[in-house]
Amino acid sequence: MKRLPISIFISLKALIQILIFFIGFTSAIDVHGQTVSRELNFAKYLMAKKNYDESVFVLKKLNTSATLTPIERDSIHFLLGNIYYDQKDLSNSIENFDLVSGLSHRLKSEAVFFSSFNSAYLKSYPEAKRKLLLYAAIDSSELQLKHLELAGVSLLQRDLKRFDSLSKFFTPINYLTDLQEKQMQERSNQILHMQKKSPLVAAMLSAILPGAGKFYAGNKGQGMYTLLISTIVGLQTWEAYKKDGPSSFRFIAYGTIFTSIYIGNIWGSTFAVKLKRDQFNETINDQILFDMHIPLRTLFH
Repeated sequence: MKRLPISIFISLKALIQILIFFIGFTSAIDVHGQTVSRELNFAKYLMAKKNYDESVFVLKKLNTSATLTPIERDSIHFLLGNIYYDQKDLSNSIENFDLVSGLSHRLKSEAVFFSSFNSAYLKSYPEAKRKLLLYAAIDSSELQLKHLELAGVSLLQRDLKRFDSLSKFFTPINYLTDLQEKQMQERSNQILHMQKKSPLVAAMLSAILPGAGKFYAGNKGQGMYTLLISTIVGLQTWEAYKKDGPSSFRFIAYGTIFTSIYIGNIWGSTFAVKLKRDQFNETINDQILFDMHIPLRTLFH
């Protein structure tokens, strides 16, 4: 029987070693993939049960592995971003959402929109706008949502000119954003109306007619009460002047009270406008953020 040449024997041996290594390497990859997938699913299960601390522990431990693929690491940061978002820890949520790369468009799109919303909620308006402007929408729904979110940020910044330019892209054909677009238009009109109210005008109106400045500020009940009290004290002062004269104790007492009410009413009217504006801004900002949030939940969840 003729023996095989040594060179062929060596080649066959090397080939067998390569096959064994390849099979082992493939099996290792498969085991690794199954382990990562199992840990990610376990973290999702913990999230669903609202065991957020345990879920964060699992994900952070998994993230220390040096053999993770980029898409696996994206999944970890994406889940951490959602956990911190549910816990209202928006700073950590933003940090993890921003670490999601563009390898998976589904993960990236949700991460960008929620990171921007979180920034807007924390009043980092330029940062929220920057993230949206850098994001390239891939379909009409995302583009419509991008315009809505940018418009919302503009309203939060009270940049009504920018809002008007963005509102031109609003369209009633998209059910995801139709209602919120209409509501944002209404918010814009409310902001414009409030911005026109001036503390100086309120003071002048109160000087002409006590209570008118508070009525102008939107405090109708206080305005009517101030007018009633001022009228009663004013009439008493006038009666004391007519009957007892300007040097009488009654006239001086009522006159002092009326003067205090009159000056206090003017001063109070200027603060009424400022206080009403602060209350309005707080309320309207919550409404704008709500309008920005609803389409995000609808589209992604």
